[in-house]
Amino acid sequence: MSDVEITQMYENLSLVDEDVAIPELFEEAIDGVEDVDRCLVGRILSGRKVNRETFKGLIKQIWNSFGQVKVELVGDNTFMFYFIYREDWNRVWQRGPWHFGNSLIVLEKLDGLGNIFTLGFSKADFWVQIHDIPILCMNRRIAKWLAEQIGEVVEIPSESKECWGYAMESRNAKMGKPEK
Repeated sequence: MSDVEITQMYENLSLVDEDVAIPELFEEAIDGVEDVDRCLVGRILSGRKVNRETFKGLIKQIWNSFGQVKVELVGDNTFMFYFIYREDWNRVWQRGPWHFGNSLIVLEKLDGLGNIFTLGFSKADFWVQIHDIPILCMNRRIAKWLAEQIGEVVEIPSESKECWGYAMESRNAKMGKPEK
């Protein structure tokens, strides 16, 4: 085909309104995960690709003690976790942080239609112990203030003094990259 023929074909191309109309999605047309409320997406923060079969096997072995989980690879070091019951999802979510090898697994909840590619994987919850606090300062107000110096406070243990012997504990979030 000559350059002249290609140029003529190109000049004859046009788009009309009906060519660019995008059909609306209807609930019946969406053939994917039934309930994103029972899904988590996790990314393994590692500089190298992990062995997906080894990872899937290990996660199933560990998390199946909380309930049945299905694991699917959705990207480099990024996995979707499907739980049959919301209670199982909650147990895994609450028990973190999780790791594979020496790498953190950052878990994210899905919203709406569950667009995985909008997830930041930039924060993780950690339990933090603060040592060498004077006994008179071991109270919820001081614990919360100290925890806020590290990150967003998710939870501080109840008024029970069980964890206040040699250290104070709190659960913090946003321990990863700072949000913009």
